[in-house]
Amino acid sequence: MAFRKLFIPAFFFIVTVVSALWSFSLPDKIAPAMHFIGLVLIVLSTALAFYVHSLFPKRHDRPADFNELLTDGPYRYVRHPFYSALILIGFGIALFFESVPGLIAVILMLPLWEKLAELEERELLGYWGEEYRRFMEKRGRFVPKLRSPLRKTR
Repeated sequence: MAFRKLFIPAFFFIVTVVSALWSFSLPDKIAPAMHFIGLVLIVLSTALAFYVHSLFPKRHDRPADFNELLTDGPYRYVRHPFYSALILIGFGIALFFESVPGLIAVILMLPLWEKLAELEERELLGYWGEEYRRFMEKRGRFVPKLRSPLRKTR
């Protein structure tokens, strides 16, 4: 998918450049906390991204490259854990640089992540059909679905 191959590097380039160039002096109590939280987010989210990517076959450009629909591990909770990890890395970069404009850049690019996931989901629905539709009903796109304690389980 050409959009994915262009968007993901562009996302990191924009977030990193904006964050590095436009960081502001923040109060002494806030800046170190943002820096530390950003570093933790970068490290943990990068580990998650590598783990999710390790679940993919060597070639994974289209659904037919997979022997089965991934539903275990992080896919037990969300439909796009790799994208979730990349978004969190973006937030981590902005926090690490203590950059409010970097945070705004990540937020402004969230609709593009939604579009990327939507395009991919159309492709997955076309290939996996009803199996993927049921998968979509049970999991959130980037964050886990909250289950109501009042909802009856079947």
